[in-house]
Amino acid sequence: MPAIDEDLQELVDEAVDRLMQRWELAEAELRALLQESIDTECAVNDPDRVKVSSTRVKNKARIAEKIQRRVRNREIAMPQCIEEVQNSIFDIIGLRIICKTLRDVDLAAKAVTAAYGPKLEQVGDPKDYIRNPKASGYRSLHYLLKITVDEPDGPVQVPCEVQIRTMMQDAWGELTHENSYKSGDAALPGLFLDLSRHMADLMDQVDQLALTLAEASESILTQMAVHNEYPVIDPDSGNHRPPLLAGRTYLGRVLTTGRNYALVLVDQFRGLLGASEIKQALGLDTFVEVSDYVLPGDSLPVRIVEHDPARDRLLLEPADPKDLRSRYKRRRSSSAG
Repeated sequence: MPAIDEDLQELVDEAVDRLMQRWELAEAELRALLQESIDTECAVNDPDRVKVSSTRVKNKARIAEKIQRRVRNREIAMPQCIEEVQNSIFDIIGLRIICKTLRDVDLAAKAVTAAYGPKLEQVGDPKDYIRNPKASGYRSLHYLLKITVDEPDGPVQVPCEVQIRTMMQDAWGELTHENSYKSGDAALPGLFLDLSRHMADLMDQVDQLALTLAEASESILTQMAVHNEYPVIDPDSGNHRPPLLAGRTYLGRVLTTGRNYALVLVDQFRGLLGASEIKQALGLDTFVEVSDYVLPGDSLPVRIVEHDPARDRLLLEPADPKDLRSRYKRRRSSSAG
């Protein structure tokens, strides 16, 4: 990494010394604003699903490094005063929100935008590295904001960044020391890049499983509470129905769907039809959302993969890929119209 320009470092040191009180106030107010908004959005949900994890004021070395890189890339001119130092980067203040699952990322994003007002405004569009991961495997949703703090000479805006990520995505950052590789001065070592990307992909699979588990559990409990038509079987009662035969095709009724699964009723047993089974049946490599193919109330031919009534475990796969493709085309045509 090139040495930091001495004049720039001196100006950054002065900015940090003179503006730190402002930045610490901005940090505290940003945390309070977003925590209040999260508490409101999560009032009817599990409050532990979304949490403000940490906040920080960027240190002198990182400020100088980032400004010098932006100057060298001709993104900005060299700052000439301490106010220009503050406004030369987007994340003097940083705040991280950690979510249990991928669906909670949407809840956290809603909480961030709900906090917008006279004190907080968005700068540009969010950067979605969850849907579009970096080459290293980094995943997170970034919001660039400006928060207004009051000073004797009047209100002042301070640039800040909010990162939203899942527990798995945050763990990946800790395990790979991602922060050590943010500089654009050098490419990531090949081995590090391969290993970190592989680890990120594995953790994303865990995120997808956690999402499916959360959605399936919630849907099953909702179905049982609303309809009370699926009593829990006591494994010791001996009152078991015979299992459905693996490999056999049945006509199921879709109870509910999500991005990654459908809950299907087959001969009075509840079973899961996952996105991976739909992808495999259709021979696709791209991401699919189950709800693009089946909706609640649909009748659907399914094949039994595994059934264990004692464990209430029923796994399904599509029995008619052609039927799925037709459903998808009809729904796309309907939505386009």
